[in-house]
Amino acid sequence: MKRWVATSLLGVIVFAGTACTPPESPSEPPAELARNPELRGDPVVVGVQSPHDGPAAYPQSTYGAEAAAWYINHELGGIDGRPVEMDICRGDGSPETAINCANEFVRADVPVVFDAYDGESVGPMVPVMRSAGIPIVGLLAGQGVAEANPLPTSFYFSGPLETSALGMVTVLDRLNLRDSALAVDDKPASHSYVDDLVRPMGQELNVRVNPVYTDVTDMNFTEMAALELVNDPDVAGIISLPEDGCTGLVQAIRQQGYDNAIFAGSCSQFIDELDAEDAQGAIIQPRLWIPESKKHAPPEVRQELEDFEKAMSTVGYGDELSARSLYSFAGLVNLARILGSVEQDISGTTVATAMRGLRDFDTFAGPEVTCDGRQWPGRPGACSHQAIFFEVQEDGSVKPIDDAGFIELDPNVTASR
Repeated sequence: MKRWVATSLLGVIVFAGTACTPPESPSEPPAELARNPELRGDPVVVGVQSPHDGPAAYPQSTYGAEAAAWYINHELGGIDGRPVEMDICRGDGSPETAINCANEFVRADVPVVFDAYDGESVGPMVPVMRSAGIPIVGLLAGQGVAEANPLPTSFYFSGPLETSALGMVTVLDRLNLRDSALAVDDKPASHSYVDDLVRPMGQELNVRVNPVYTDVTDMNFTEMAALELVNDPDVAGIISLPEDGCTGLVQAIRQQGYDNAIFAGSCSQFIDELDAEDAQGAIIQPRLWIPESKKHAPPEVRQELEDFEKAMSTVGYGDELSARSLYSFAGLVNLARILGSVEQDISGTTVATAMRGLRDFDTFAGPEVTCDGRQWPGRPGACSHQAIFFEVQEDGSVKPIDDAGFIELDPNVTASR
């Protein structure tokens, strides 16, 4: 069987690699490195909810937030000349910790909480944040609770949770990959995501999605790969797993002789960690342009990705350039730019007003967004209905499947369910 490669992506260009080499570990922690003595005034404290701990931890979300603090203070000049500080609460997947984090943010009187893609914690936090008048802002949501509440509960710079589901089946439909077997964390939220979103949307587009549920604390990649490949699907891979899980599963799938398409969700670290032959042809669905796409990106996006790499390297995370870390970094840089435009005191009310006023706002490594509550049916907190997909090239770079980069999704597919 010949390895599948999208016919529109046969051209190969030599990959230049990352622009930054990770330095030795800094002698100071990231929070200290983020301080800029040239900035004056009281710091603007932003609450950050990150899925740092627990069985399905993504510490990369925290790393991106810490790098964003350095970038905002040292490269953007703070927020209207004032330093920014990140009050990071490390979620562990439990509702008890989520409520504790929410109450701490209220006690700290933060004007806004940034959701660093914490799919377990933010849902339970919503009633507390709404009651306190503190808006939630994020790059994307890992749950549908915040976005479904009326404005100004939340604002997400990319589409809602449904974007990932609809985007996945849309790209599989466009590439005529009708039968898929994909791994996902075995937890209630994942079952709801697959049963309520992925499978119904796939049926609308004649794409069959067969989930392979797994305990991410005890992954046997050989067994997982065998389960996925038992019926020789058109595409195997991942709906959602931690980065190390993606790497292990992609490798195991290739080791079992599977040469068809691999769908890897928003994972990206496997591209650098595996042999080029194993990664080539994989389809990924991040929400933004990512560092591996730099050579195929517009010049302004290329510069933004280099800025991201520099900031991550400076605070000691040069080897953690994942989609997760970029989501936190990009979302917080967007938020800082918006906070810098607030002419009154920065509070929950003025932040919400500024967010609701966004029209065609040019996001970091992303599309233009509008936060008017009308971008996705039933999801007023979503600011976009666009998506981007990449295919891994022979040289390790990733190239957009559509020459335009971001494409428009049709939210009516979800509304018709």
